[in-house]
Amino acid sequence: MSLLSDDLETIEYQNPSQRRERQLNPHRFHKPKVDKRTARARLQGTPEGRPQVAGLQLSKGLDATSTEKAYLLEQLSLFYDAKPKIITSVLRRVKGGKEANVYCCAAGPALPGPYVAAKVYRPRLLRNLRNDSQYREGRAVLNANGEVLDLRHDWRLKKAIEQKSRKGLATTQASWIAYEFQTMLKLHQAGADVPVPIRNSEHAILMEYFGDLSRAAPTLNLVSISTAEARPLFERLVENIKLMLGQHVIHGDLSAYNVLYWNGQIKIIDLPQIVDPRTNPSARQIFYRDVERICDYFARYGIRSHARGLARELWESYQQTSKPEPDLGEASEG
Repeated sequence: MSLLSDDLETIEYQNPSQRRERQLNPHRFHKPKVDKRTARARLQGTPEGRPQVAGLQLSKGLDATSTEKAYLLEQLSLFYDAKPKIITSVLRRVKGGKEANVYCCAAGPALPGPYVAAKVYRPRLLRNLRNDSQYREGRAVLNANGEVLDLRHDWRLKKAIEQKSRKGLATTQASWIAYEFQTMLKLHQAGADVPVPIRNSEHAILMEYFGDLSRAAPTLNLVSISTAEARPLFERLVENIKLMLGQHVIHGDLSAYNVLYWNGQIKIIDLPQIVDPRTNPSARQIFYRDVERICDYFARYGIRSHARGLARELWESYQQTSKPEPDLGEASEG
């Protein structure tokens, strides 16, 4: 029902101060509600939600909401409190994604470079993990320290993971992040072009920063390289794919979107969904897809390659030299 202009003049508006007081239950202790601003400030431990003065610093120019700042302080302060300090401040966000954000941080005095990249996973990653069983099949469940959890003797945790309860999903998330850090460590030691891993926690990974303060290294799909540069970059990536396979690692989502480029150098990133070819029945299919994506990208620069033939050659060579399948028992994410 609509109101005419004459009706609007007859409406009496009540002053909020004249409203009847709320009746309280005399048998129940009453706690007044806390507004969102105060709640966020309490999370940060400072008045009015401002970054804390003592401890990890957040740059004034950091483009983040109060909630995001509180979450950053919660997840990254342990790297500030480490001895020696790993980071001293969060300078700016360099990449945003549905699973994680990446921030440029000022490095502590013990580190060789001035900057560190912090990849901070969002809490809602738990919801996204429900559809990643193809990648996790055959993988052991790890804790934040990279240690394998023996689910054969912890039936409660095994059941929680299978039923995807809150505890089970939290364990899966910690394992997911630990796999990325442990894989980066393994591949870096083997000589692969990945960022140098520094430290990890249940929700974050610190690694080598690629770029400078004004600009982080872009992904390969965002740059235009010369034709002369395309061939050596393609060959370098193929060598990385071969090296990774020799370490029993398949990226699982390799493309120009997951390769950083800076001054002729590359770094392969985003490794949480890695697949072990010894235990995952879908490994060959996933590996072929990775090779095809890289070949398709460089085809625009005139690099002719038979993607399936190259993938088959690399796969067969690996099969002839690979070690026996590891015994993981029931300690599997899948």
